[in-house]
Amino acid sequence: MKRNKTLIALLGLAGSGVCQQPLQAADTAGKERPNFVWLMAEDVASHFVGLYNEGKGAQTPNLGRMAREGVVFNNAYSNAPVSSAARSTLITGCYAPRLGVSWHRKLEEVPMPEGLDMFPAYLRRAGYHTSNAAKTDYNCFLDPNAWDQVKGKMGEWRNRPDKEQPFFFVRTNAACHESCLHFSAEKMESKMTEHNPEDVNLLPFHPDTRTFRYSYATFYDKIKQVDQELGTLIEMLEEDGELDNTFIFYFGDNGGSLPGSKGYTGETGLKVPLVVYIPEKWRDRLLLPVGSRTDGFVSFMDFGPTLLHLAGVDVPEEMDGTPFLGADISAADLAKRDVVYGYGDRFDELYAFNRTVRKGNMKYSRNFLPYHPKSLFAAYRYKQLAFCEWEELYKEGKLTEIQKRFFEPQGSEELYDLSVDPFETCNLANDPAYAGELRRMRGLLKENLVSKNDLGLLPESIWLEEGSSNPTGYGKQSHHRIKRLLDVADLQLFPYESGRRKAEKSFLSADCAERCWALTACVWWGERDAKLSGQVEKMLSDPSALVQSRAAVYLAVVEGKNPVDAMKRSLRQARTGAETLWILNDMAYLKNRNPEWDFSLTDEDVLVKCQGADWRGGYLK
Repeated sequence: MKRNKTLIALLGLAGSGVCQQPLQAADTAGKERPNFVWLMAEDVASHFVGLYNEGKGAQTPNLGRMAREGVVFNNAYSNAPVSSAARSTLITGCYAPRLGVSWHRKLEEVPMPEGLDMFPAYLRRAGYHTSNAAKTDYNCFLDPNAWDQVKGKMGEWRNRPDKEQPFFFVRTNAACHESCLHFSAEKMESKMTEHNPEDVNLLPFHPDTRTFRYSYATFYDKIKQVDQELGTLIEMLEEDGELDNTFIFYFGDNGGSLPGSKGYTGETGLKVPLVVYIPEKWRDRLLLPVGSRTDGFVSFMDFGPTLLHLAGVDVPEEMDGTPFLGADISAADLAKRDVVYGYGDRFDELYAFNRTVRKGNMKYSRNFLPYHPKSLFAAYRYKQLAFCEWEELYKEGKLTEIQKRFFEPQGSEELYDLSVDPFETCNLANDPAYAGELRRMRGLLKENLVSKNDLGLLPESIWLEEGSSNPTGYGKQSHHRIKRLLDVADLQLFPYESGRRKAEKSFLSADCAERCWALTACVWWGERDAKLSGQVEKMLSDPSALVQSRAAVYLAVVEGKNPVDAMKRSLRQARTGAETLWILNDMAYLKNRNPEWDFSLTDEDVLVKCQGADWRGGYLK
C-alpha cells in the first residue's frame, strides 16, 4: 500500500508520545472548569453487565457506586460495532462513513476534514491538559494538536506541569477485549471461572452449551477485572483531591465480545454501557438528578461535543453530534432524544455494508449484501471456540430457528420492535401489518445516507483511489452520484419483475460502481432469465475487476456455473489491494455456498496483495 509522507512526519512527532506543537491557550482566566476522565472497557455491550440486567451479568461494584452518584444511560450507542470505526466517530464527533474512516482497519490513513480537529484539541486550546493511556486506533491521521501525552500511562494527569490546570484523561482497558475469549479446549477444562457458568444469562440466539456458558463466565470475569481498575482510578482521583471536580465516563468502546455481537450491527454489537459520575461541585449546576437513569438516546458522535459543552467551549459546526450533559439540558430534554444511527463496513478482511437506524422502540437494518450470511468467515472471529462450535452445530442441524438465522442469508431489510423483541429475533420486514413502519424507517435511513454523503455506497477501492486525500470533500462532490447509487442498490428491495429493466440499464452505465450494485441486486433476486444471463456473461470481460467478480458470483449462484477460473482472472486484474480484497470476499462467499469449488490460490493468482487478507489459509479452504 502507498505511504503518505505526511503520515511519516506525524509518526515522527508522536514517537515519544509527547505533542511537539503546543497550542495557543484560550483566555479562560477566572473560569472554573471540570476535569474529565474516560475509562473505556473494550468490547462490552450493556447486555453483559449486571447493572443493566437486574444483576444477571458481570458484577461491577465500582460501576454501581458511579451509578448511585451519577447517571446511567440505558440507550448509549457506539455507532459502529468494532473498535477503530467506532473510535473514529468518538474522536471526531462525526458520522464516520462521511469521513472515510468507518472501515476496520484502514488500508490508508486519511486526513481530518478541512477546518476540523479531533475534539481534545479544542480542550487544549481552552487550557486543558489532555492525555491518553494508551490506545488510539483511529482511521485518520493522528492530530498532533489533540494530546499533550498520547502514549501515556494510568494517572497521566499527575504529570501536568500546573496542578491547577484542568485535565482530560482517557484510559482504555483491554482486559475484556475479544481476544480474552481465544482460549483453548484445554484451558476450558483446567481453569475455573469466578462467575458460575450455570448462572449466566444466555442470549436467545446462542445455543446452550458448556462452551458458550464458559465463554460467558470468562467474559463476565474480565468485565469485573475492568471494574477493579475503575475502583483504582476513583481512588487516585480522591488521593489527588480531584474527584469532586471530575466527570468520570465509563463505557464500552463497542459491543461484544461474544459470537454475533462485536462486528455486527445488531443491538449487542452497537449498544454499550454508559455511566457518568457527576462530581460533587457540579451536581447543583446540572438538571439531571444524581442516581437517575435516562432512556434518551446518545451515541459516540455526542461524547466530544458533550465535553466541550461542559467545559464552556463552543462545539464546532462541522461536528455531527450534540451535547447530552450541561446546565441547560434537562431530563425531559434527554428523554426527547429518540433517534440513533449505526454503520458497519469492513471488519479486517470481511466486507459488510450495513446501516441501521433506531427510532423509539423500532429498529431498522439495511443490509446491502443481502445474500451474505452474517456468519461469513473472518479469521479473527473464528478464533473463539464458541464461534466454531456454533457453526458446527448449524451444519449438524442442531440449532433452533432463532439460533440458525446467523448462518443463513441476512436479507436486505430487518425491522424489529425492541419493546417486545430486544434481541432482534423476529424480523417484521415482511409483515404486512408493519408495511407503513417499514417505509417510514427506510425513508429515515435513506435520508441520512444521502444527506451525509455516505461513502459506503462506493466500493472502498474506488473512493480511496479517487478521494483519499480529502474524503469529506470528495463525498460532497459525489453527492448526486451517491444518491444515484443508492437508488440502484435499492433495486434489491423490489421484485425481480419490476427491477430487471432498471438493472439492465445500469449494466450499461459508465460508472463501474453502478454496474456492481445492479449485479448485486440480480444475485439477490436469483431469477433465471436468458437475456439477463447473456448480458451478465459479457460482463466477465468488463474493464473493472470488481464488476467481473460480481458477474461471476451471479453466474455461479443463478446459473450454477463453476466460478473458479473467472474469479482467478478477475483477481489477477486487480489494480489495488482494496480491489483484491473485494474479489477475495466474493470468493469467500462462493466457497461458503459450495465447499466443492476449489479456490486454492498461489502468489501468481494474487498479484496485488492487501494487508489483513489471509488468502493462504482459513476462509478459502
